[in-house]
Amino acid sequence: MSKHQLLLILICFIAFISLGLPDGLLGISWPYIYKHYGVSLDSLGLLLMFFTAGYLTASINSGYVMSKMKLGTLLSLSCAITGISLLGYAFSGDWIILLVMAYFLGLGGGAIDASINTFAASNFSTSVVNWLHAFYGVGATLGPLITTFYLINDFSWASGYITVAFIQIFLSILFLLTLKWWKNQRKEEEAKPMTRGKKTLSLRSAWLSIFIFFIYTGTEISVGQWLFTILTKSRMLPEATAGIWTSAYWGSLTAGRIVFGFIMVKFSVHKVLTACLGGIVLGATLIAINIFELSTLAGIVIIGISVAPIFPSLIAMTPERVGQNHAANVVGYQISAAMLGGALLPGFAGLMTDYFSIEVINIIHVVEALVLLILYLIISKKYPVKR
Repeated sequence: MSKHQLLLILICFIAFISLGLPDGLLGISWPYIYKHYGVSLDSLGLLLMFFTAGYLTASINSGYVMSKMKLGTLLSLSCAITGISLLGYAFSGDWIILLVMAYFLGLGGGAIDASINTFAASNFSTSVVNWLHAFYGVGATLGPLITTFYLINDFSWASGYITVAFIQIFLSILFLLTLKWWKNQRKEEEAKPMTRGKKTLSLRSAWLSIFIFFIYTGTEISVGQWLFTILTKSRMLPEATAGIWTSAYWGSLTAGRIVFGFIMVKFSVHKVLTACLGGIVLGATLIAINIFELSTLAGIVIIGISVAPIFPSLIAMTPERVGQNHAANVVGYQISAAMLGGALLPGFAGLMTDYFSIEVINIIHVVEALVLLILYLIISKKYPVKR
């Protein structure tokens, strides 16, 4: 591995930390933001809608944009947009302007996410792609710590956004200085032009991949979002215990991505993913049947570890599965499907509680896990990869 490639990997890791930072900021800052802008507490939903709209705009069109713009230029521009948007959060006094900033924050984040994932899938090993996504978790963890540090030292909530904005601007300059490095390392594939989106969507492998990402991300986020409610409202666990168990889920996911990065070096990616998808079914079943408290905790940890390598590993397999000329389009569509799944499936699970008890959510998670396993086995059989 060349010195340039090592530096690119390091820059990608830093970029994914910065991608997770804004997500971590909002949770701590929102109680101060809505008062600052004079809106209601539930206005967070509208803010997230604008952010999601921007993210989807960028990720859906990432293949087309990458065919028209050099990757280094795109990354530099996206980080600049993200940095300016974060400064808008801190200094804008108008709610409408903040919504516009949220759209552009999503636009910049979606472009960074899709483009770096496309580059990493084409140039790095599955292990590196797993570690890349682990660093997103590092950023999401650091975001609340940065804001909390400022708040306990009597600084404004906006200080956290200003800090992260300057990190993004620094990255923009870094991408600008390394423009020549952001080229496909696989020379035989570099010459192949990207295919238009309509042709990509004619591939059955593309649609299967998109649906897998919709189900997977929706399940991952739904488990994390509903776990605390299930444990406290249905299982009647103390809030402190439920909070620790919920943290164990997210902690297992982040730690799992680091560990699986090493495992992928020695074992077949297909075998690891098949085992992990089976692990999600097992973990969801343990939570649903609730034999005793520790079996539920075991199910939580099993799911957390099992979901860890799936998203980054499937991203890494995309170029081989659909072809390098379709890869940028499909990665963008996969990330868009992931965003939609993460928004819609947890909402569907919550809607079902209007007709059944809270425990129906656990049954839904078991069904989703089974569907995910079946879909993966189908796509692996029809469109196998060598990783």
